Parts: sequence; C-alpha cells; structure tokens
Amino acid sequence: MSFRFLVLITLLLQSTAALASADTPYFSGHTPSLAQITAAQQQAQRENKLLMVILGADWCHDSRALMQNFTDETLHRQLAERFVMVRVDVSYFDQGDGVTEHFQQPTFYGTPTVMIIDPHSGQVTNKADWQHWTNAASYSSADYQAYFLEQSFVAPPQASSPWQQQVTAFEQAQAKRVEAGFAAVGPLLKTYIESDRTEGAAAFSQLWRELGKFRNQVFNDVQRLRALEEPVALPEYPAQSWEVHRDD
Repeated sequence: MSFRFLVLITLLLQSTAALASADTPYFSGHTPSLAQITAAQQQAQRENKLLMVILGADWCHDSRALMQNFTDETLHRQLAERFVMVRVDVSYFDQGDGVTEHFQQPTFYGTPTVMIIDPHSGQVTNKADWQHWTNAASYSSADYQAYFLEQSFVAPPQASSPWQQQVTAFEQAQAKRVEAGFAAVGPLLKTYIESDRTEGAAAFSQLWRELGKFRNQVFNDVQRLRALEEPVALPEYPAQSWEVHRDD
C-alpha cells in the first residue's frame, strides 16, 4: 500500500470521525425523571463518589465540546472513578428547570451548566464557578484535569444569616426574569437551529445577546453578594425587552 494511499485513508478516517462527532447526540433524549436522578444520587453515596449533573443541549457548541472532552479515553475512566454522571437535555430552554429546583437552585444561567453535588447533603458544591463551563470549548485538557480531577469539592455552609437570606430572595426574583428571557428566546432559537441557521437570525441574535448579558450579570452579582458579610444595596436592573409589553 503506497504512502500516498495511506495518507488518503487516514484523512478519510479523520474526516469520518469528525463528522460522527459532530452528529453525536450527547443530550438529545436525556430527560431523566427526578426519581432517576435520586437513584443516581443514591448510587453516588454507595460508591463514595460525587454526583455530576450536566444540563446542556446538542445545538450548544460548548455543551458538545464538554462531552467530546469527556469521551477522551483516559479522562472518561478517571471521571468515572470520581463521579456518577447524569445528562439533562434542556432542549430550547423549556426543560431542566425542575432539576435545578430539585437541588435548591432557582435556575441555570447557561449551557452547559455542570452541577457537582454532595450526594449525602444534596448540596451543589461548585455553584460559585459553574458558569466557567459555559465556555467549555475554550479550555484545554489540562484545564479539565485540574478542575474535575484535582480540585476538591466541598459543600458550602448553609446561608442562614438575614443578609444571606436576602441574597437568596434577590436571586430567586432575578431567576424568574432569566427564565422569562429563556421562554422568549427559546422559540426563536428553535426556528434558527432547525432551519439550519438560515431563518430568524437577526431577531434571535439580538435577543440572545441581550439575555446573555443579563443572565451573566445576575449570576456574577449574586456570587459577589454571597461573598460579602455585611449588607450592601442590591443591584437594580432595567426592564429587559422581553419584559416590556408591546402592542404590535
């Protein structure tokens, strides 16, 4: 077999693998019930592991990047030694909120959201930086190794002070606004994606950017407020376009 022929075969196999990877349904069809998630949590308890719940979607570049990195043979084996993993398809933002609420989180703020949960207490241990993985495609294999395999995940103390309770109420109120934004952008996203990104691009992109700025600001402000011991004035955000009544 000639060297040239071997090169052609190699390129063909690489192209086929890339195509298969692009078409792999990492999240589609993964809609576990709360009973199934509870069973996974109990399994993590028995096996002395952490529970990892990933909320993502196959249309999301970073969700796919996360799962593609997780399929690396060595990393996959190491992750399996430390975590029981559950995938949750958020579809077009019309699924998944029941899962976050089950773990006392008012919403998720983007895709993918990786929740690492203490299986005994049910507390999310990585809330402070879970937004990190909404940019999963930007990180190296070393970043994945450092976060998932080398970092310690310890449940934070219960927020019981009046100030922390105030922050919780603030986040819950803003989370409803985020979810209203998801409800508004979801149908536009569905049209855009299912038309192979040819229909409704302008309307979708405008709202997507606005919502992205808002949801990230809310998340970052909540984490900043959580770190404070003394009360400060809570942020106020102007009405967003999906909250403004239109007659047209």
